[in-house]
Amino acid sequence: MARELARLEVSPARRTAGVAMQGGLGLFLLYLVATRPMGSAMASLILAVAGFTMIWFAWRFWQATEVSIVLTTDGLFDSNGRFFCNFSDIAKVDRGFFAFRPSAGFVISTKSPVARGWAPGLWWAFGKRIGIGGATGRAGGKQMSDIISVMLTERGNEIRARKDD
Repeated sequence: MARELARLEVSPARRTAGVAMQGGLGLFLLYLVATRPMGSAMASLILAVAGFTMIWFAWRFWQATEVSIVLTTDGLFDSNGRFFCNFSDIAKVDRGFFAFRPSAGFVISTKSPVARGWAPGLWWAFGKRIGIGGATGRAGGKQMSDIISVMLTERGNEIRARKDD
């Protein structure tokens, strides 16, 4: 059985704030459509579609953030059992300033393509990259990326010891 090394989850306060902001914007846009006459039907339609889209995003964010990301000795999974990658497939971890990564998170580059997916505020996967973070706490993301980096170093991919003859 695999041992759990780290768990990254979204706090209830961040979940509530994210849903409140997105849902509030959606409701505000729908309120504008219902109470203010627009100059054209197209403007009303655009605002209504934007409002319903924001409400849908809020609902999707709420569902996605009840799951956590789990790092085990076997690899990276979510708490529902979705598999992301094995340690042997990880090429590098990037949490640098100029990295294309989620807020307060990091990006894992893999050796082979991963299944595409997206959980708003938690992770995204596309091509050979997996972005972890977003609505998660900065300390938890740093801890998980540090553990992965240490395991990569132990594997010998980042630092290679030189034998002195």
